[in-house]
Amino acid sequence: MTKLFAFLYRDFLITLSYRFRLLLSLMGMVAAIAMLFFMGKMFQNGFSMYLARYGNDYFAFALLGMCVSTFVSTGLYSLSSSVREAQMQGTLEVLLVTPTSANLILFGNSLWSFIQAFLMTVLYLGMTILIVGLHVSVARILLVFLVLVLTFICFLSLGMVSAAFIMTFKQGNPINLIFGASSYFFGGIFFPVEVLPKVLQGFSFILPISHATRAVRELLLVSGSSGEWRYTMAYLAVFAVVLFPLGLLSLRLALSRAKKEGSLVQF
Repeated sequence: MTKLFAFLYRDFLITLSYRFRLLLSLMGMVAAIAMLFFMGKMFQNGFSMYLARYGNDYFAFALLGMCVSTFVSTGLYSLSSSVREAQMQGTLEVLLVTPTSANLILFGNSLWSFIQAFLMTVLYLGMTILIVGLHVSVARILLVFLVLVLTFICFLSLGMVSAAFIMTFKQGNPINLIFGASSYFFGGIFFPVEVLPKVLQGFSFILPISHATRAVRELLLVSGSSGEWRYTMAYLAVFAVVLFPLGLLSLRLALSRAKKEGSLVQF
């Protein structure tokens, strides 16, 4: 626990030392929210059958999509990015010869990114509730956080497989392509999945992000006793339970192979 806190404290100090970058990040977030707000204004007097279920409010629809995508990006990219950076800096092999478990090193290097993603997601949710004027029960907010936790575990599992690819093949990562870049198109972040052709909707159903965005919107934007979010949460739970141990196994195998080949510092 002390070592994990040391990783966290190190990254916290690094973040504080680059305050201008932190300010730019906040400004970028405000600019993104403003862009979606005025795009929502453009559609305010129109009607879309795809948005009718969500109160025909595009701003709330898209902002909640961004909220989910923040967790997705961190869970998917953080581990592989930290492995890649440590390889290029030549610190990965040095850290792995210390009496510290490999999993602790890898997750410790990414812990601050996970905390930042959580804080940003809370901020996005708060902004959505305040600006749109949503009246949501505490129970539903807690369920939203449960959805986000399940989503994070899903993409953290994929991130472990992604980091294993980086450790083994150095470059070329199909996991990020399939579940990362494509998620922004097929995951229903900025437009409903229902506008896609039926064939592409089938692919969208496989991606956990499409289930996460649907569940969050159902809980916050759909009033009444709609229970569709239960099915999406069940899918996320099954995905997480199946893939998380596979992610840990892939990391262990990749690390073992890299140690045998002496390729930890190659990039």
